[in-house]
Amino acid sequence: MSDKPPAPLTEFLHLAPPDQRLDHALVVAGTFKVDKFNEMLFDLTGTHLPDTIRRASGKRQAEYFAGRYLAALALRHFGVEQFDVLADEKRCPDWPNGFIGSISHTDNFAVCALAPTSKLRAIGIDCQEILTPKKAAKLWPKIIDENEYSIISAANLELNYGLSLCFSAKESIYKALYPFIRKFFGFSAAKLCAVNPRQHYLEFQFSSQLATPIGINHPLRVYYQLTDGRVLSHISLGPNQINA
Repeated sequence: MSDKPPAPLTEFLHLAPPDQRLDHALVVAGTFKVDKFNEMLFDLTGTHLPDTIRRASGKRQAEYFAGRYLAALALRHFGVEQFDVLADEKRCPDWPNGFIGSISHTDNFAVCALAPTSKLRAIGIDCQEILTPKKAAKLWPKIIDENEYSIISAANLELNYGLSLCFSAKESIYKALYPFIRKFFGFSAAKLCAVNPRQHYLEFQFSSQLATPIGINHPLRVYYQLTDGRVLSHISLGPNQINA
C-alpha cells in the first residue's frame, strides 16, 4: 500500500484517529459507505480477496474489505507489511506470529484491535447498532437470563441499551477466548454479574467448565463505549490472566 490513499478509498472509508486507550493494543476504526465501494479497492490496496468473498454480495465485500484494510494499517503500525489476514474455518482471523487481534463491523463502521502477544494473550472487540426497544423485548431471553435482566434494570439502563451492551460484550468475550477453547460456546457461558456505568464496564462470570482449562479464575471485565447509536466493547487479557 502506498502512503497516500487512492481517491476511491477515501471516498469509501473515513478513518478515525488511532486509539490506544485499550492497554497495550492499537485500535483503528473508520466509517464506510457501502454505495461507494468498488471491488478494485482490493487490488489498489494490495488486500487479499478470498474466493468466498469474491462470490459474496457487494455489501459483504465492503464489510470484509474495511475490516481487513484496518487490520493491515494496525499491522503496519507494528512494522508488519504485506501480511494477508486470512480466516480459519470458523471465520476467525489468523494473525502473524507474535500478534493477537480482533475485527468487527456494523453496516457502516469497522474496527480492528491489535497487540503483541508479549503484552496481551487474548483480545476481543465488537461493535453493534443499538437495538430498538421492540427488538430488545423480543430478543432478550435468547441473550440473557432473568438474573442478568434484573442486573440491567438495577443499573437503571433501558432494556434496549443494556441488552445491546450485553450482546456486544458477550461477542467480545467469544472472540477473545475462542482461539483458546476452539469450540462454540453460547451466550449462557458468560453471565453478567455487574454493571459499572460510571467507569463504562460490565463484569461476567465465565463458565468454570470452559474457564478452568485455560487458567481463568476471575470475572471477565469488558469495557464499552456508546457513540453514534452503536456500542463498541472490548476485552483484553494479559499473560498473567490466561494460561493457555
